[in-house]
Amino acid sequence: MIQDRGNIKWASMMLPEHLELLREYKQQGRTEQPRELTEWELEELQKTIDQAFNQQLDIKLDVWKDCKITQWTGIIKSMNTNELILETLLKTKSIPIQSIQSAQLDADYYD
Repeated sequence: MIQDRGNIKWASMMLPEHLELLREYKQQGRTEQPRELTEWELEELQKTIDQAFNQQLDIKLDVWKDCKITQWTGIIKSMNTNELILETLLKTKSIPIQSIQSAQLDADYYD
């Protein structure tokens, strides 16, 4: 069976401008835009975060960072209007409130 090496076999014939355009094209495909949360979603997010903070429950947060969604799981130790402090198994993380896309309590995501 023939193995195709993609663009590698043509690399010596490509101009630097072509390589740069190919890199930009690949990078555009990897990035996603943060979605705007509706008012209902923001209220639900606030209720979930408040419940996790008040009852010291584990929470899973989907956070928008560096053009992608990152998941963090832990216990909220403190919170103010701009950020919350999440204590995970390995470290304590400061997360901006505006970057949180969704939140789920411990009991909800183990089902």
